[in-house]
Amino acid sequence: MRRKTVSILLLLALSLSFVPGVIAQGNVAVVANSIDIGMNPDFISLLRKNNIMVDYFGVKDSGYAAYDYIIILGGPDSEEHTGDLSKRILSETDQNTLRNGDYKLFYETSDFFKMKQKVFVLAGSDRDFTKVAVDQYASQVISKITNQPIAAATYKTLTASQLKQLIDSKEDIYLIDVRTEEQFAESHIQGAVNIPYNKLGVMITQIPKDKKVVLYCNTGQKSADGAKFLAERNFDNIYAVTDGYSVYYNLAK
Repeated sequence: MRRKTVSILLLLALSLSFVPGVIAQGNVAVVANSIDIGMNPDFISLLRKNNIMVDYFGVKDSGYAAYDYIIILGGPDSEEHTGDLSKRILSETDQNTLRNGDYKLFYETSDFFKMKQKVFVLAGSDRDFTKVAVDQYASQVISKITNQPIAAATYKTLTASQLKQLIDSKEDIYLIDVRTEEQFAESHIQGAVNIPYNKLGVMITQIPKDKKVVLYCNTGQKSADGAKFLAERNFDNIYAVTDGYSVYYNLAK
């Protein structure tokens, strides 16, 4: 009777292992220094919510090389243990690009410590940009580990002309300038709030969910990236201005 029960349990486990999302996909090690893990407190819980078995490795921990998947937070100049590890993994080109400033990356490699292993690096030019990398690319990492498609985050777009019409109508909107603090100080749309793109994750709690939220930048790229980031975090009334700030400025003169 006992042998029969064990056989049934083994068959059940094997059958479940072929059902996507039911059993955690391998062993995942998150390697990060105390600063980066502190700035991304929800990252490990997000992985676990997606049925991923994960362990955190701080500066005094070892053994992550044996894991099937390794996620490293931080670039080559990161403090503690992650800097040296990123130097070993990232190309010199990627390292130099990070050091030049205002950059983030998602890097993937295979068979680094052992065969059939995947290693992911989420890094930025500084701790704020590393957080941007984690915020922006976490869903891609999860998709690669679980072999599940990424749910598309939806947001709407506005042209500079449409934004001007919206502002002229006096509708109550929350307008975010995602450019740098220096650019905002030089000139900005009246009534806008300055939340630089690389600080969206840090300042997300001050963004209301009961208003139409509109983002603009210099080119339309960071506003689109920021809108996607907010949409992925359950903001459902998000708009990105596709034109750069200068287009609006010329219209409003």
